[in-house]
Amino acid sequence: MARSAPDYPKSGDWDEFERLCRALLSEVRGVKFQRWGDQDHRQDGADAWAMLDNGQALVLQCKGRSRSFGKSLSLANVDAAVREIDTFPHPVEELIILTTTPDSVNLHSHATRLSRQRAALGQSRVSIQGWNSICTQIEQHKPIRKAYFRPWLLRRPWWQWLLLAIAAAVFALAWLAVKSV
Repeated sequence: MARSAPDYPKSGDWDEFERLCRALLSEVRGVKFQRWGDQDHRQDGADAWAMLDNGQALVLQCKGRSRSFGKSLSLANVDAAVREIDTFPHPVEELIILTTTPDSVNLHSHATRLSRQRAALGQSRVSIQGWNSICTQIEQHKPIRKAYFRPWLLRRPWWQWLLLAIAAAVFALAWLAVKSV
């Protein structure tokens, strides 16, 4: 049975989540994603983009959805994102929506339906990566884990600290016993 990815802590703010998404997808896709426009003047449905060798763009839309960012990602949110991307000034190969909402069959099925409909019209694919998928990708990319989750990874549960303290005490007692002989 495959080991599941840890549930990494969700970003504390919008900018941090967007930076994580750009860095992670740059690693995963092997292209450099950059911010599209400035924070207060986003347009065309893109938070970040990368130009591919074929002249088409991969576009990221980051949807932070948690208690701190807002409600769960809905099908209406996905439909709105797809409508927005149609105004992007470069041909789009794929719109990738990244969200802190957990992955769901409903969201993924909707993205698949949209992709099929759009393919028939010669338009971009749509994919959704929920928090579970994002965590799996984080687990597979050590540079991202180190850059964004190092303090969290270094945290130890209380029982590990207790074991370390006991081991240190045993070592100190053994050292004193050897030294006194």
